[in-house]
Amino acid sequence: MRVAERYGWSSSRFKNHSSYNRGVTNSVEISRNVSVFLMRQSVSLSAKLGGLLFGHHKGDCLKIVMASSVGMPYWYEDGRGDGLEIDPKFALGLGEAVHHIYGGEVDWFGSWFMNTEDEELRLQKDMDVLAHGTTIGMLDSRSILLSIGWKDGEFVIKAYSSDRDEGDYEIPNKILK
Repeated sequence: MRVAERYGWSSSRFKNHSSYNRGVTNSVEISRNVSVFLMRQSVSLSAKLGGLLFGHHKGDCLKIVMASSVGMPYWYEDGRGDGLEIDPKFALGLGEAVHHIYGGEVDWFGSWFMNTEDEELRLQKDMDVLAHGTTIGMLDSRSILLSIGWKDGEFVIKAYSSDRDEGDYEIPNKILK
């Protein structure tokens, strides 16, 4: 369970499943349920939104099958920054539940954050969040970042990985119908 590993606990019995493969993620597929969840989050009254992503690899494609929030707003200070901070108890409990519900095949593979309307979708903002996520340990070579927002009335999802060539961090993604 990668989320448990992130917070310092790890069990050897979890290290043989697909989430520990060091394969490169060259594309991302986002399930319809995840895209609907993220679109609904975009109309939330919260100033900053973010959460965890859960999925599995099929070859070099990361399939995102579940997304979460970061829990209750009152768990966090008002200036939560870019939405990557998450209560460890919430992350561990959710990670363990997802791991068991999906029989060990689905695990934590990154985070998402919502750009506010005034930020729109700016590449520099996305790169700043990607760098910050890597610094605080929420993103690594096996995880991705989804940047969510609206542009010209269209809902847009951009996927990034820090494990890409310098200057080319964006990963092609598609939303499944």
